[in-house]
Amino acid sequence: FPQCCLLGRTRPPDLSRAPVCASWSLLVSANMAVEGDATGPSGRNTRLILTSCGLVSEALKSEFKRMLGPKPEQVSMWYIPTALIHEGCSSKQAIRQGEGIARQFGIGNIKVIDPEHTKGAELRKAVAELGQVGVVYAEMGNTYALRHQLRDSGGDALVREAMAGGAIFVGSSAGSIVAGRTVQMAFWKDWDDRTADGTVDVNWEDPELARGLDICGGRSMFPHANGQYGKKAWQDEQAKKHGHTDHEVLRLADGEGFVIDGDKAYMVC
Repeated sequence: FPQCCLLGRTRPPDLSRAPVCASWSLLVSANMAVEGDATGPSGRNTRLILTSCGLVSEALKSEFKRMLGPKPEQVSMWYIPTALIHEGCSSKQAIRQGEGIARQFGIGNIKVIDPEHTKGAELRKAVAELGQVGVVYAEMGNTYALRHQLRDSGGDALVREAMAGGAIFVGSSAGSIVAGRTVQMAFWKDWDDRTADGTVDVNWEDPELARGLDICGGRSMFPHANGQYGKKAWQDEQAKKHGHTDHEVLRLADGEGFVIDGDKAYMVC
């Protein structure tokens, strides 16, 4: 867990108090028939795990191992540290974090590539050096930095291409928000600096500029739905305030995750 980040949101979750989400699984599965299938905008099958704070619960770890398959040592992972670095981690700390995740799950090949500093043809070349990308891992941190740098660098297209080839997209907090329909979900708690320490100049109030990758069936993701932020009345108030009542928003408490695997979509915690 990224201990280099000191904000309260990144304290390791108390998984002994993790919510029971079996009923959520049934709700999400039922909604798929109403809101569309589990394919991304390109129409290709999607594989992803979106979490509030990473693969911290045993259930999430098991799900990821299942999706990796029997030979994780043959899998390559693109780890995206952009959000984490804008949360206060150094590049070296972010590299250690990514390498630690790869070791934990036995992933054989990892490259930590930050699209803020590697862009365009250089970024495409760096990702291509991984061979077939099996995992794209978008780390927690500053949502706006991650969204802007992915779009500005050409990273959006590379993520989609990797997923079209079968890669699993794993999002943690900011990474999960960016995977959704709109990054304005970060407005709800308003924790993140919208300028990412002065490195981003985007009008995030503009719905088009605030569009996420939109790879999870038209949904948006609200992580860290704990305590006061886990109360339905507060969530409904924020959705109405920010104009997010027109689509499904999944609320993820720490220790929870949302999975799409082909034609299946379900909660895990």
